[in-house]
Amino acid sequence: MKTILVPITSNFVVRSFLRTDTLRILAASGARMVFLAPEGKVAYYRREFPGAHIVFDALPPYMRTRRERLWRFVEMASIHTRTAAMMQRSELYRRGSREAFLRRLARFLVRGALRQCGRFSLWRTCIRHSYRRLPTDPRVAAIFDRYHPDLVYAPTLCAPDMVILKEAKKRGIATAGMVLSWDNFYSKTMLRVHPDALLAHTDSIQRQAMTLGDYPAERIRVVGIPQYDRVFKKEGLMSREAFIASLGGDPAKKLLVYALSGKAGLSIEYDMIELLARMRHAGRIPRDAQVLVRPYPRFDLPPLVMERIKKRYGFLAEPSMARAGTGKDSWEFDERAIDLLVNTLHHADIIITMYSTFFIEGAACGKPLIGIAFDGAQKNDFWNSAARFFEWDHLAEIKPLNGIRLVRSESELAAAIHDYLKDPGLLAAGRARIVSQQCGATDGKAGERVAAILLESISK
Repeated sequence: MKTILVPITSNFVVRSFLRTDTLRILAASGARMVFLAPEGKVAYYRREFPGAHIVFDALPPYMRTRRERLWRFVEMASIHTRTAAMMQRSELYRRGSREAFLRRLARFLVRGALRQCGRFSLWRTCIRHSYRRLPTDPRVAAIFDRYHPDLVYAPTLCAPDMVILKEAKKRGIATAGMVLSWDNFYSKTMLRVHPDALLAHTDSIQRQAMTLGDYPAERIRVVGIPQYDRVFKKEGLMSREAFIASLGGDPAKKLLVYALSGKAGLSIEYDMIELLARMRHAGRIPRDAQVLVRPYPRFDLPPLVMERIKKRYGFLAEPSMARAGTGKDSWEFDERAIDLLVNTLHHADIIITMYSTFFIEGAACGKPLIGIAFDGAQKNDFWNSAARFFEWDHLAEIKPLNGIRLVRSESELAAAIHDYLKDPGLLAAGRARIVSQQCGATDGKAGERVAAILLESISK
């Protein structure tokens, strides 16, 4: 029996791998699947994904070591992109930071120097060679000795995956990997360890792998986005009436979805929710429209905030994930969460967000898109503003495709909502261009292609 070892180093792996056709096909093939998960999640995963040849074991906490934290810092600081440079400067000038400015300045200068080194392929090559020469972590070696994998698959290719890939390379075990998301090469990885085969979502990510990750083109396979398969196939889709009623809403009213983007703009997002409430009270949002607030999964809104959104503002709101396991990452994409996502996307009349993947997912469902590029009542400098996000590389790539209505004031936001409700087909051609660039294949078979490549790898 062949064994495939997969580290679960991000909660998003559940949506991109465990709840896709990839696991179903691999489990049916007879291969033994060994997943390394955070210790506090092992019991949960065993209940959620039972199988005769599916094993969950604890992922050693090697990222807590000073050595791995240092290498993660060096790798991420050496990414020579506009996104990385902007993030470093935003951290330096972060509004409300409790950290001493001189300490932030020192880190900024070190990162700036490493980023300039990172523009040279020789520096990036030195990082990869130096890292691979590091001694083996005995806890990781014990995992390999226990399971004797025939293939190691790294489903994020971010820093925590590198320890496992490095050990596999030292032992001559076949490796494959996939970058998790559209922004990762711009701010999270330069492929400190090259897997034998690289699976890319799109042609765009393939180009990034070649230029920013120095990865050879002939070893890249473009497969599509497995976590979007359910969206394209409309799996779990309810009727509009049933879905909106399940949220406590009115199916007869238009549904405006405000999707929060993450930690970087969270204080502005709170202001945007309040702004939408004031606009609705003042009649600047039509009375026959309702607002659904969707929290970002990793940074769910506290229960008191959710209640305020519902009771004070009269908006709809639902947690975008489930609680599971222990520790700071005690959230998961369960079936309910994924069904909520699919139905939110397909039944939205307008999607409003700041910098999230809802731009891509919404475009894939043909939904009118509004991008927030102002700060509400706040008076922020550029490095703390919402306007900065569309200067990040991955968002700058979709900006000229003319599929998103960027708004820079309350009046522009009101006008965009009005125009889209009147004519949902506005900017439809641009949304189609976004899908072509950022989704690639839309046949709902990306998970099948990933499984086929992994099975091919263990049959060699």
